[in-house]
Amino acid sequence: MPTNIPTDLLRAFVTVIDLGGYTRAAEALGRTQPAISQKLRRLEAIIGQPLLLAEAGQIRLTDAARTLDTLARQMLRINDDIAASFADERLSGWLRVGVPTDFSNAFMLQAIADFAAAHRGVRIEVSSRASRDLRTALAAEELDMIFAIAPEDGMPWLVQSFRVTPFWAISAAVQLDPAAPVPLLRHPDPCEYADRMRSALRDAGRPWRTLLVCNDVEGLVAAVRAGLGVTALTPATLAAGLRRADVGDGLPPLAPLRIGLFYKHARLSRAGHGLAQSLLARLI
Repeated sequence: MPTNIPTDLLRAFVTVIDLGGYTRAAEALGRTQPAISQKLRRLEAIIGQPLLLAEAGQIRLTDAARTLDTLARQMLRINDDIAASFADERLSGWLRVGVPTDFSNAFMLQAIADFAAAHRGVRIEVSSRASRDLRTALAAEELDMIFAIAPEDGMPWLVQSFRVTPFWAISAAVQLDPAAPVPLLRHPDPCEYADRMRSALRDAGRPWRTLLVCNDVEGLVAAVRAGLGVTALTPATLAAGLRRADVGDGLPPLAPLRIGLFYKHARLSRAGHGLAQSLLARLI
């Protein structure tokens, strides 16, 4: 395999995926449909495996394409960051950004606000939803970019991800009774945090009972602070009056989860790339 893979081939590849076809990709990139097809054939020749298959008028990704997709997006993000660093251009436009409910706190919002203050021509609209709803909104192009929990079985448009290990959060004034069922406070199913709590307790042979189901992370935090039960949080959401459960509480460790930045390269503006670069610099 050649040492270098031209970025224009990778951009054609992800654009076909993002827009769902060769013709739309050609229009977005200012090329002809045969030119895009030729770029994909060159990329397949370099990779040595087929990538995109046409079935019933739809594009299907091979296993090799799924592997390449995430890597290609990472390379294009770095390429676009380099280009933006040397571009003498004022950023402007409208961005629709999605953040998960457990990250829509002062940290993430401050980072977005700082970017908006530095680029007065950019208008940013923030939507806070469950990760599954954010991923659906991105697919429907209701949002331009999202931070969301990345499913372990993969998802298109993942540009960058990082691991976060949740922990049990409990009121600073409460000590759990190790002989009693664990009082769980959680988000509605399906929920990655709830799945991890139940799985950890099940594996440890520890009984539990659900006392509160709440959509809002602030509601969960308030219930934990009041001593109603325990929940799973991340470092970004550990609030005053709460503590991490310790060995004396008898709670098993929780499995890590993956937080990802997702966007469609073919749809994201220069302002969007700038915001993505700024947020990743804060998070990673």
